[in-house]
Amino acid sequence: MKKLFTVTAVFLLAICFATAENAQANYFDKSVSAGNVRVYYSPTCPATSEAILIGVGTSMLTSSYGNLANALTNYGYIVVIMDHNPGNMVKTDATKYKNLALAVKANLVSWLASTNCKAIAHWILGGHSAGGQAAQNAVSSTPGLAQAIFSIDPYNCSNTGVVTVPALYWGFDVTSCFVTKEDAAEAAYYGSDGKRAFQRVAKKYVWGPCGYSPKFFHCSFCDGHCPACTNCMLTPNYFFTDVANSVYKFIKAAFYGTWSKSNLAISNPSTPVTLFVDKDLP
Repeated sequence: MKKLFTVTAVFLLAICFATAENAQANYFDKSVSAGNVRVYYSPTCPATSEAILIGVGTSMLTSSYGNLANALTNYGYIVVIMDHNPGNMVKTDATKYKNLALAVKANLVSWLASTNCKAIAHWILGGHSAGGQAAQNAVSSTPGLAQAIFSIDPYNCSNTGVVTVPALYWGFDVTSCFVTKEDAAEAAYYGSDGKRAFQRVAKKYVWGPCGYSPKFFHCSFCDGHCPACTNCMLTPNYFFTDVANSVYKFIKAAFYGTWSKSNLAISNPSTPVTLFVDKDLP
């Protein structure tokens, strides 16, 4: 009984730390006719900032990606978590995604009027899981909607449109949460025609409260993972740090420097990843 109490206490303490992590960035919620958004920003964001729009995955909410958003705002980025189909678990609709993205683009600067951010340098659109599929189709079919794409294990991109803007995808070398690894980030990478990068997290199984399960998997990006899909362990903070650093390297190489594999590599990653760029074949 004493051992059980100790394990429970440690688990609850970890949750408290995770909650504190979420409090680092400022955020506010907005509802428009096209959907709901949560906007994260740093109190010291630059006057001209990059805007990263992330569509939520199946059954997820705008409040489900605080840890990821906080890590990205550390670089001064504005992060908008978008629910383009609120009240419905299905998030694959590209038209609804596009309409909400257009609403965000039209209003974001005015929403941020009380902050340091006064202009958007580039619009980077993407999503997680089903939201990533919606983003892939929306960006491929609507020229000018995005200047780059960043998606996190987009669901079933085998038959999505071809993306021609610079693209970064994160995915896994393990099938989980009913998402086949070959049809997710890998397929999105192959569906990108231009500057493209794919960070694939290695398959690694560990023992935890749910038994022997993947340490990193499809729902590692979410706070507390996804409904009905978890390994019962909190995602380590270094995972979000590595993802954010890869996004920083991606934006810098795509818009402000030289596009090369060495410039896209994460600085001293703790997450076991393999980077594929352009003609590299996963």
